[in-house]
Amino acid sequence: MPFLGYVIVIMCFLGLTPAYAGFEEAVKAVNKGDFAVAFKEFKTLAEQGDARAQHALGWMYYDGQGRPKDYKKAAYWYKKAAEQGNITAQINLAQMYAYGKGVKQDFTIAARWWGKLAEQGDGKSQSALAGLYYRGSGVKQNISKAFGLWQQAAQQGIVEAQRNLGLMYGKGQGVTQNDVQAFAWLNAAAVQDDKVAAQNRDYAHSQLNETQRKQAETLANEYIKKYVDPFKEKNKNPHK
Repeated sequence: MPFLGYVIVIMCFLGLTPAYAGFEEAVKAVNKGDFAVAFKEFKTLAEQGDARAQHALGWMYYDGQGRPKDYKKAAYWYKKAAEQGNITAQINLAQMYAYGKGVKQDFTIAARWWGKLAEQGDGKSQSALAGLYYRGSGVKQNISKAFGLWQQAAQQGIVEAQRNLGLMYGKGQGVTQNDVQAFAWLNAAAVQDDKVAAQNRDYAHSQLNETQRKQAETLANEYIKKYVDPFKEKNKNPHK
């Protein structure tokens, strides 16, 4: 799920920026499992405008840490933090609008937040925004733009982007049809256990002649070295 792992994110702030004493205490309380104390400290700081605390409070409401889950309050605090530039809060808020959790589903707003993140080079957001352009959800349908965004995300090791890029090459959507490229990108996703990519990779392979197969296999190995292996650890915790 996209909202998991925020304890790790919160912990990381300690080593990155000077923290208010209250924020440090709240993080320590989270690590001890004392969510009541953490919530009190985060709430005080959040109401004072601390974006880190606002994000943390949103997480506590979303995940039900120390209190019942409340998606509306989670979205409220994520929005407060997102408007101050907190990247993880922006990611969470975009997804809440996309899935209609705590807010009315609104792909236009989701696209706006994913657009901000995509411009900053966030691969997951580039891939999500590409899906909206491909379907025409919340934005005017633009297959070429979808292709470009998936290409950027695929080059950052995002599996679903690699799969979709391969499919677009195979179908000739947004780009000239190319079974060699289709095979190479589908293979990149397939080696990361994407079953849909694996099935389509095998089909793409069947469409190649002997010369093209050698080209495709060489390119596939190159893509694994460039776009799979370097990103394995990063994509386990993409916003850490």
